[in-house]
Amino acid sequence: MKSRRRIGKGTTMTARVLDGKTALITGGSSGMGKASAGLMAGDGASVVIVGRREDVLIAARDELRGQIPGATIEAFVGDAADGASVRAMLAFAHGLAGRLDIIVNSVGGGAYKPLLMFEEDEVMAEYRITALSAFLLARHGVPLMTPGGSIVCVSSTAGARPCMGLGPYNMAKAALDMFVEVAALEFGSAGIRVNAARPGMTRSEGTASMFADDALVKTFTDITPLGRVGESDDLARVIRFLAGPESGWVTGQVLAADGGQILKGFPEPGAMLDLIYGNEVMAQVRAGKAPGDAG
Repeated sequence: MKSRRRIGKGTTMTARVLDGKTALITGGSSGMGKASAGLMAGDGASVVIVGRREDVLIAARDELRGQIPGATIEAFVGDAADGASVRAMLAFAHGLAGRLDIIVNSVGGGAYKPLLMFEEDEVMAEYRITALSAFLLARHGVPLMTPGGSIVCVSSTAGARPCMGLGPYNMAKAALDMFVEVAALEFGSAGIRVNAARPGMTRSEGTASMFADDALVKTFTDITPLGRVGESDDLARVIRFLAGPESGWVTGQVLAADGGQILKGFPEPGAMLDLIYGNEVMAQVRAGKAPGDAG
């Protein structure tokens, strides 16, 4: 969004809606995180993208810089689920211009298998990347923000609809949704908004293997009212809206951007689990037995 403002006799410049603002985006090396970074940089924000893989992160930064000449786009290698790393990335972003206005947390991911096949460390890992990361970014980021600041998380249909095979992911995303509401209550008095975008089945680098299976993709398009799966750009536009002043009267909300998938939830996953783990293993699971357990 742009407007014209006069800065001197006979001279005007284009003012962009996020001019002068600084945004930190975790999961910024790919998918909706990278696409969101591009939109915010294009609207004038100084952007720091964060990721754990340095080569992928630097390539994303260079690609974005090429797409938006003159934009301030920096990269920070870090882990959004580690407290010391989070404090360092926030300090780096704040140090660009002495302010921090937008935090986007788009990290996440989950294993696909029955509950009886998970171990404790796997469950906790999903909580750390999904829920703990949101807490850490808010805990250490809010003190650096000023009224008008915005925090945007990325939830999932799995936070509101159950799916066999996604148990810990369902649990973690549901926790994230409640965090958004509690954080909005607590930070509202400081003038800081907290919201989340809720994607459904969305194409990205992280879901590439799923999109290689046309039959699997069709199970999602068949239950989605708008008849297609999501693209990273679809979610980036929603994240950009929630981050900016256009949504200034919105807080504590989890906004579904999924073509209507939330209305029906998930396709029946039983056949897919049988295909992945085998009929014998799944028969044990359906009988309440943990495959591989003694006895």
